[in-house]
This record gives sequence, structure tokens and C-alpha cells, in this order.
Amino acid sequence: MNRNKLFFKKLFIFILLILAVNVLLNTAYDRWMYYFRLSRNQDKQFEVYSDTLKYLMLGNSHDRINPAILGNGFCYIMPKEVYTQTYYKLKYILEKTNKKPENILLSIDPVNFCPRAENELAFDGYWRKYLNYFEIARELHDPEYLLNWVTGTFFSYIGNYKYIFMSAIFFNADLHKIKDGYIPARNYRNFANEPDREALGFEIATAYLSSYSNKSMLGETIYYRKILALCQQYKIHLILLRMPMTDEYLKYARKMVDLDKLDRDIMEVTRNHCNDFEIFDFRNEFHNKPWYFFNADHINPEGVRIISKKLKYALEKKAIVK
Repeated sequence: MNRNKLFFKKLFIFILLILAVNVLLNTAYDRWMYYFRLSRNQDKQFEVYSDTLKYLMLGNSHDRINPAILGNGFCYIMPKEVYTQTYYKLKYILEKTNKKPENILLSIDPVNFCPRAENELAFDGYWRKYLNYFEIARELHDPEYLLNWVTGTFFSYIGNYKYIFMSAIFFNADLHKIKDGYIPARNYRNFANEPDREALGFEIATAYLSSYSNKSMLGETIYYRKILALCQQYKIHLILLRMPMTDEYLKYARKMVDLDKLDRDIMEVTRNHCNDFEIFDFRNEFHNKPWYFFNADHINPEGVRIISKKLKYALEKKAIVK
């Protein structure tokens, strides 16, 4: 009997130690993970933002427009963000803050609509404060989303060793460079200098578009439509963007999917659920100009500067015509 008591006592202490270590690791990861630090910095800047919120940039890292160039705006984008996350962040902004943007800028590249996009929620340790995972699981009839909540709440560091390593490298990153939420584009390499741009274009196109069928059918658009509904409800003008991609990426993307059909299908969904939008197509803006890219699908600081200026000019021109 005493042996059993001693065994269970040791087992109980062991479990407590494991839980304590897990809490420590989870807390450390949530506090120091590089992207979490960037996003928390954005959150703090948005809380104190008091200028006119004419433009609000939402979405993933492809949506990078510099608000310092566009004027009266805030760049609230995060790497790997999908429309599910964008919807809940926008819903939070409109319902829980006193800030309502006049215009929302959002990328509508087919990668955002690929069949697996809504299943690839990343960085749940950060997103758990916005997302209602139980609601998502009910709406999509998929209880696996509850695992995202469990992971993000209790084990956000597990499987994210790449980001632990990245966070160590950027431990002393200067977050003061972030202004109005804008995180400067990466600039430590140039796509024009890559020795095998073809291979890199193929790699990214495959990673993004491989879940499409041969018929190039859009994946589930439920949260994109929810974003459109919020814009309708709050009378927000929607500015849709096709951001620049490298020739190499587009070459292999067109071999894998029917880009023109996907573009038409996306616009049909948009027209059916929103009556106040416009679209600016910069996809081929840097044709034969790889030096404006950081990698196969992201423009570098000079590319961002050019696109931001072009968009500003186009918006001003439309305003004058109106």
C-alpha cells in the first residue's frame, strides 16, 4: 500500500513538473516569438492610432502597402494570414473598437482561395484572442479546429521550431521601424541575384496552388463572403488588389491552374455579395524586373514604394474623376 502511495505521489509530482515546464515554454514562445512580437506591436499602435483611418490594409504579407505613402492609413497585415483570420480581426475592430475605416485594402490572388487555405490556420498562439474556434468548427462542420484552440492556448511552441530559431536570430530586432502598423519589407536578398529563379518560382507556385483541382475550382469562400458582408453592413468601400508576382511564379502558376478563370470566379463571388468595391491589378507590374522582388512572390522595399505610389496616384485620379 505504501509503495502504491509513493508511486502515485511521484507520478503526480512528475505530471506537475511537466505541466510547469510546458507553461514556461508556452509563455516564453508567446512572448518572444518574432511574428508575435511584431503583431503585438501592431496591436499597440492600432490602439493609440488617432488619425483619420481612411485606409486599412488587411490580409497576409502580399498586401503590403506603405501607409506613409498612401496617407491616413494603417497596415494591419500578418504573414500566413487567411480570410478566416482577417474576418475575425475585422469583426473585432468594427465591434470592439471605436475605429471604422473608410476603405479596406485586401489581396484577392487565387492563393487566398485555394481549397486548403481555410484549413491552414497558423500562429494560433496569437490569433486565439480574435478567433472563435468553436464557432468555426460548427460552421465548417470540422471539429479539428478545436485542436487549433488547444494548441494555441496550451502548446503554441510545439512543431514551430523554425520560428523559435528565427526568433533567436531576430531577438534584438528594432521594432521601432514599425510605423502605423507597417512592417518594412525584407531586404537582405534580391530575387534578381538568385542563381535559379525558375526553380524558386516552381517551388512557390506548387506550395500555393497544388490543392486546386484540374478544373481550377475555388475552395470554400465562406469567410471571404463574411468579409464582404461586414463591408456592406458598415458601409466600407472595398479596394481589392492583385499584387505583383515574378514572371517565374506566374509561368508555373499558369501551368498548374487557369488563372483567368479563377480571377473571373473571384470577381463573380465579389459582385454577388458586395456592391461597393473596385479592383487594381498590379500582378504583371514588374514583368521582366526581378530586382523589385525579395523572393518569387514578395516585393522588396523599392517594389513596395513603387506600388504604393502607383496606388495612391490611381486612387487620387479616380477621386478627381468622381
